[in-house]
Amino acid sequence: MQEIRDCKGRIACKGNANTGLVEVVYKRCKTSTKISIGGTFKIEREGVVTVVTRINDSAFYVESYDCVA
Repeated sequence: MQEIRDCKGRIACKGNANTGLVEVVYKRCKTSTKISIGGTFKIEREGVVTVVTRINDSAFYVESYDCVA
């Protein structure tokens, strides 16, 4: 599982591009899902939005931005 970080350098989630599995652990709560190729998963935490897109079976594309100006 590779670490996926947000625009502030924090770990937003961990993912495995080969299987599409994405796991978010925050305050002892664990959420997981499988993303199909071309699918996206959005994580919002403390004013930061991170969108993870599975582009193929070996990579994710990550966009992250701060909503608080």
